[in-house]
Amino acid sequence: MKRLIRVLITFMAVSVAMWLAGRRVKKKFQGGTTPDDDSFRVMAFLGGAAVASNATALRSIQAKVRLGGMDLDLTGATLSSEGAHVDLDVKAGGVQLTVPAVWRVYVVQHVDKGQVELDVPDPETLPADAPILTVQADVKAGGLVIRASTDTPVTA
Repeated sequence: MKRLIRVLITFMAVSVAMWLAGRRVKKKFQGGTTPDDDSFRVMAFLGGAAVASNATALRSIQAKVRLGGMDLDLTGATLSSEGAHVDLDVKAGGVQLTVPAVWRVYVVQHVDKGQVELDVPDPETLPADAPILTVQADVKAGGLVIRASTDTPVTA
């Protein structure tokens, strides 16, 4: 019984230490950026994160997921005139990226023991002047779903 208690206390101590370390790493990675900035960084470590961007000229996003999940919603954002780039680094976790259906989405992927699922219109079927989003995904032991939202954003 004493051994079980020691094991449980050790497990709890390690869990708390990892959680605190994760918060520190996340804060350092994100810096002072916010999802409404035109370029921002976001991280989910040992847990989940729901991020919605309302950027007015989105250029780049760098997102990392470690042992967790992230819901990244870009339906409220407007891309810069040059387009935007999303760099996703997923290790043992999952990401759902939601974009407006009118964006041309191009994906470059490197997947190892994971999966990338695309549910967006074929870029060739969209107008030539449609905003362009390039996604570079590095997925290891995880998953990525990129889906187009058919909902039109509500403007105030």
